[in-house]
Amino acid sequence: MRFLDIPLHLLVIGLSVLISFAYLFFSKRRYLDVEDIKSVENAQENGFSISVIIPARNEESNIGKILSLLNLQTVKPYEVIVVDDDSTDRTAEIVKTFQNDNKDIKLISLKEEPPEGWVGKSWAIWNGYKYSSGDILIFMDADVEPGEKTLEALVSKYRRYGGLISVWPYQRFEKFYEHLNLVFNLVVTYAGNMLGFPSKMPVGAFGPVILTSRKDYEKTGGHVTIKDSVLEDIKLGKLYVESGIRVTNLLGNSIVKFRMYPNGFRQLFEGFSKNMSSGAISGGVLNFLIALIWLSGFYSSFASFNMPLGYVVLRYTGFAIIVYLLSKPIGDYKWYDAIIYPLHFIFFAVVFLYSLYKTTILKKVTWRGREIKIK
Repeated sequence: MRFLDIPLHLLVIGLSVLISFAYLFFSKRRYLDVEDIKSVENAQENGFSISVIIPARNEESNIGKILSLLNLQTVKPYEVIVVDDDSTDRTAEIVKTFQNDNKDIKLISLKEEPPEGWVGKSWAIWNGYKYSSGDILIFMDADVEPGEKTLEALVSKYRRYGGLISVWPYQRFEKFYEHLNLVFNLVVTYAGNMLGFPSKMPVGAFGPVILTSRKDYEKTGGHVTIKDSVLEDIKLGKLYVESGIRVTNLLGNSIVKFRMYPNGFRQLFEGFSKNMSSGAISGGVLNFLIALIWLSGFYSSFASFNMPLGYVVLRYTGFAIIVYLLSKPIGDYKWYDAIIYPLHFIFFAVVFLYSLYKTTILKKVTWRGREIKIK
């Protein structure tokens, strides 16, 4: 049988399977781990000090948890800087209660909207940087849940690789709707050209946890250079790559976790729709085409049933196994998430189309009560 005689949907499915195993192969050693760590009592013994900077807007449900966990680190930060980005909840009050027992926690309160041309998170991080004094800067989202060896593991990876280290935390769930982030999580981790495929040179960085030296951050210009982007994590990593500085992206494993959208289905929908379509081509044309073929295979696997029942069952089962294998390293997904994978992919398509409408037609998105213009 000639190659051109193969039906298009079978060709797409075959390529999608191959791409899936390529994603698994190239990501298998990209984990934040503690195996090669030499125990130290504090960061200063490494010859540098660590400033942890946490941008926080309306994070009253998270800020206390992350501050408590940072206090338990085996490698202690020199300072923890929380930048309260004009919150309307109790974020600042909670930080102040921690300051009573820990003088290394600093609170910066931004009382106005970001200046023209700035996106909120970049503005908050930039202000945290200006008030920091550490040689090593770690930007950490407020919903991140660092294990006690998280900073130690990050320091270890920095010793080994240098440059910028970023981590996509392991997803932790408490409610069923949170499982609906499955395909988004797969796309961000595997299809974003972050973990070594199709190119060893990553196109950006993961946003929840980023470590960089102050020297490298200042060399690139930092967040002031990418101040107007809703994809600040990808743009920051790309900025480092273009400046000749190594970028190493890792999966959080059991070392660092988070719950992305714990405040309900609406928050999850709004969170993903704000930048999902904008990030589609951020990895370049080749990566976009590979990701498109990969996703098309999944949709083809459950969209056409005008074939023998045995083949349909085999095809469905095969892709369910692939979903299971891909999802286990990145989150607390269950066996039934693999069984109902078509539901996850349909939800992804709905949010993607809505995101496309918001970012290309309306040219604006909403996040945490703040309207962000898309250029």
